[in-house]
Amino acid sequence: NNLALGRTLALFFPVMTLFTNLGLAVVIWLGGRLTILGTTTTGDFVAFISYLNLLAWPMMALGWVTNLIQRGSAAMRRINGILEEVPEITDRIAAPHKKKIRGQIGLSRLTYLYPNRKEHALQDITLTIRSGQTAALVGGVGSGKSTLLQAIPRLIETGRGMILIDGIPLHDIDLATLRGSIGFVTQEPYVFSDTIADNVTLGRRGAGRDTVNNALRIAQLRDEVESLPRGTQSIVGERGVTLSGGQRQRLTIARAIVANPPILILDDALSQVDTRTEAAILNGILRTREGRTTIIVSHRLTTIKRADIIYVLKEGLLVESGNHDMLLRTGGEYARLYQRQQLNEELLEVR
Repeated sequence: NNLALGRTLALFFPVMTLFTNLGLAVVIWLGGRLTILGTTTTGDFVAFISYLNLLAWPMMALGWVTNLIQRGSAAMRRINGILEEVPEITDRIAAPHKKKIRGQIGLSRLTYLYPNRKEHALQDITLTIRSGQTAALVGGVGSGKSTLLQAIPRLIETGRGMILIDGIPLHDIDLATLRGSIGFVTQEPYVFSDTIADNVTLGRRGAGRDTVNNALRIAQLRDEVESLPRGTQSIVGERGVTLSGGQRQRLTIARAIVANPPILILDDALSQVDTRTEAAILNGILRTREGRTTIIVSHRLTTIKRADIIYVLKEGLLVESGNHDMLLRTGGEYARLYQRQQLNEELLEVR
């Protein structure tokens, strides 16, 4: 359609100019003869040419404006379609809970099946994360970790009563209050074409310069930002094109922790940074978030040793739970994953 439009526009102006000049040539040929023969005066001849020129350009502009109106109306229909879109997930009750969230999370037989799938992503998951506790989710690819995390802020809809926050059913909590109380860093960082400061404070009003700098410091990004010519006012480009993958991840971490929310979820959010930097970031997060709930997903099992409780998922099932030492002594799925990762690290060091 764009190519057809381009061809039409390419013909429009040459054809209009051709007809305009052709009409002028006819007028000059006929009018010139009549003027020479004395049938009309020279003034009438010149006036007629002027009238023709005055008529031609408005006619051309009319066609151009009609084209603009049609393109504008098509664009407006698409914009209105977005503005009028109704979210699939909304508040379920007339007077939802809007009080401050402490951060206790309880799952009761949580089961979830994606549309057009035969196998459940999650099956009968029951667990409890106490307020202020640091929990970790461990499992292979496709074990259901991301699905479980997305269910907590209602990014996907689950059955009523399967998830409780502070003992309150998830669907009874005001959606804005729920999501405003959760900092969520996904596997794929999304950075906007704006300044670093605005990317950090996105959706958080009242965050001052010191708060932004502290969040960047915890995310191990402060020194790199200071080295930029404009510091936190530097534009990062569309999707953060001027930043590396690790820098984008750390920027989204700073965005999540800038308000120190009651619940912080890190869904493999440090996969593109080195082990030393990851350890420094986690140490800073855990140090500043005492008394607040933190949920961590990481494929580097060595970084989640400090978690108070570790839940191990396999093919959508909760197969183990406990702290690091307890799970190693058990010799189950967690121990197998840990030993495999240790072996891989040793092989990389040999290479």
